[in-house]
Amino acid sequence: MEHPLILAKGRNIVGKGVARKLRAMGFVPAVLYGGEGETRGLVVNSKAVTDVLKGKGGRNSVVRLSIDDGKASEETIAIVREFQVHPLKRTLLHCDFMRVDDNTEIKVRVPVRITGKAEGEKLGAKLNLAVRQANLLCKAGSVPDEIVVDVTNFKVGQVMTLSQLPLPQGARAVFVKDNAVVTLRMPRAEKGAAGEEAEDAAE
Repeated sequence: MEHPLILAKGRNIVGKGVARKLRAMGFVPAVLYGGEGETRGLVVNSKAVTDVLKGKGGRNSVVRLSIDDGKASEETIAIVREFQVHPLKRTLLHCDFMRVDDNTEIKVRVPVRITGKAEGEKLGAKLNLAVRQANLLCKAGSVPDEIVVDVTNFKVGQVMTLSQLPLPQGARAVFVKDNAVVTLRMPRAEKGAAGEEAEDAAE
């Protein structure tokens, strides 16, 4: 799999003044940690990281970091684990990268999307997406952009829980309680009306 390339340089000097100067030039301070390598201070292009975070994979995107500090060059696969943005300008201030490889198991949050028209909706039932993002454990090289739930065959009263989500091979949902993700139920008002009709018929 081809990962987005981000060029980086080693950063040995720290401090608020240095960070402000870097941001003024379009760069941000960063840190790389994890894996078998040492923790390293970096300088990365702010736009390059922002483009990755705003891309289809969002903060789950795996990137290829190419680091050059004149002494110890390094190229590694990494994922953005944490980042800070300006509270008003919403510009990137800092980010942390964690070394991974395509087989490293990581925890990510992935959006859930429904597709199709449920059978039960034709009878007046209401479809509800109760969970819009799910926590997953999966390999870094196969993080899904989204979890798509096809509700075409959903019937009235049907429920899909976190453990029943359609996930790629090797991925699994992480949860404390197996909550409902998608439900298809008749509105209460319609239930009441149906009950009244049933009582009238019985009389």
